[in-house]
Amino acid sequence: MVTIRDVADKAGVSIATVSRVTSGSNQVQEETRKKVLRVIKELGYKPRPASGSDKHLFRTIGVMVPDLRGYHYSDIITGVEQFCFNKGFDVMLSLARGFPEKEEEVLEEYFDRKVDGILVCTLHCSEKYMEPFVKSGIPVVAIDYRIDEVKVDSVNIDNVSGAHSATRYLYENGHRRILYIRGPENVYSSIDRERGLKKFLKAHRDSDIVLSKIQGFDPEHGYFSIRKHLKEKGVSFSSVFCVNDYVAMGAMKALMEAGLELPADVSVIGFDDSPFAPYTYPPLTTIAQPRKEMGKVAAQLLIERLSSSKYVVFRNIVLPTRLVVRKSVIPFSGICANGGGTPSGRIIHKSSRS
Repeated sequence: MVTIRDVADKAGVSIATVSRVTSGSNQVQEETRKKVLRVIKELGYKPRPASGSDKHLFRTIGVMVPDLRGYHYSDIITGVEQFCFNKGFDVMLSLARGFPEKEEEVLEEYFDRKVDGILVCTLHCSEKYMEPFVKSGIPVVAIDYRIDEVKVDSVNIDNVSGAHSATRYLYENGHRRILYIRGPENVYSSIDRERGLKKFLKAHRDSDIVLSKIQGFDPEHGYFSIRKHLKEKGVSFSSVFCVNDYVAMGAMKALMEAGLELPADVSVIGFDDSPFAPYTYPPLTTIAQPRKEMGKVAAQLLIERLSSSKYVVFRNIVLPTRLVVRKSVIPFSGICANGGGTPSGRIIHKSSRS
């Protein structure tokens, strides 16, 4: 079967240019248009029909996620699959493993394959790689990823509000010195959660938040962040807020290995409400995000756009988070061993010295 890539290669143009020609766009020079049309005729290429005509659908959705480790993306995929199954659509899944070049490869492959639309989770590559889909009329929905330039639908959670709620809960329990173990700096959810911290501090100048130098989403990032901080600064905090529950699990292990009792000496709060959160010791207080609902809503947006041409405005759905109180946070009434003066409403970046 001749693909759009075959046409692009033979004509010496980009896939996006071929897409513009087949969709009737006027953003192509006439000479280039004629060359592409000539190659289309030579190769016998059959352009895919535009979306909105249900009888022409392949009834297959392409989904790209960074990985399926743990619970986050697998829960999102579960929500996607359940909704698609009920609507008679199949799901084609690809893992990019967090590599931008792999994401680009998958997106290009999906462009050539018989898929009606694409769901992309937490991209690391540039948004521009979604432009051929947009220009060709293949709908795209971004999940857990903020889109700034390319016009697509998106489904996210309110990370800013979630982080603000977690910090406020610590504050309400008397915690004024918080160690925040950060997520990767190039991931939108990490960025927004730190925005939530800054928003909180604007209204609470009697608190300090120290940002960990080590960043990541895995247990070892929490574990080694705590070990590094204790070695450099001692117990200069009364509570730890972790970017997710996996990180919290590693942090709790490091704290207990250091001889600290949880939550008597240090309170810990996570983010996710993972399946294991009720079973840590102590049970983890955390911020719940509706992962399956994210997948379901994203699939719904995509199939609605495939089935109807009435959706002109692109929709950005932001789902709420909620605080889940367990037993890893208690009121603080003591004094940090290395307090370092009166809190002053600062975000403190850890120094790089080891």
